[in-house]
Amino acid sequence: MSLAIQPAQRRRFATEVAGKSTDTEKSPFTEWRTVYSMPGIRLVASLSRLKVYQAVLTTAGTPLVFGLSSAGQLSTDALAIYAAIGVTGLVTLTLASYAASNLVGFIYVNEQQDLLKLAYVDFWGRRQEALVETDDLLPSWEQGSPSRLRFVSPISLRSDPKRRYKLLHRFGHVSDPQLFEGLFGD
Repeated sequence: MSLAIQPAQRRRFATEVAGKSTDTEKSPFTEWRTVYSMPGIRLVASLSRLKVYQAVLTTAGTPLVFGLSSAGQLSTDALAIYAAIGVTGLVTLTLASYAASNLVGFIYVNEQQDLLKLAYVDFWGRRQEALVETDDLLPSWEQGSPSRLRFVSPISLRSDPKRRYKLLHRFGHVSDPQLFEGLFGD
């Protein structure tokens, strides 16, 4: 495996690994390089955040539309249409957020190649980061049943099998295919 780090892929992050005494604790900064990136992750995060605005608009506008329909300015059907569009939009965006939660947008590896930093989107559309030791990754051949969705690959951990991350190969860019295959077995 090549350890050549391209300048465009260098990242500096302050890291802490809980309960471990590693070289990253001795120095305040560790060099991280990008192994995987998904350019569309910002769009996914925005879509997940949109449900909050949809909920606020629906709850704030419903009394207004009700008041206008009571005053005779709008038809009574306008309230039903407004509420139906608001609620169905909110349900649709919430289901999309459930599907997009724990979707990995970036994977970084440190210089020693013993730690990974997974940057993923949570249910609310915020970027979260998780530090994972490479020994803790469960390769795809050890996960048992393969994913029914071929474009989504799960990232599972040995220490916490319930915690799963999602990786989209089709829309992502792998900058180091040999390292990526060695880590995830895909």
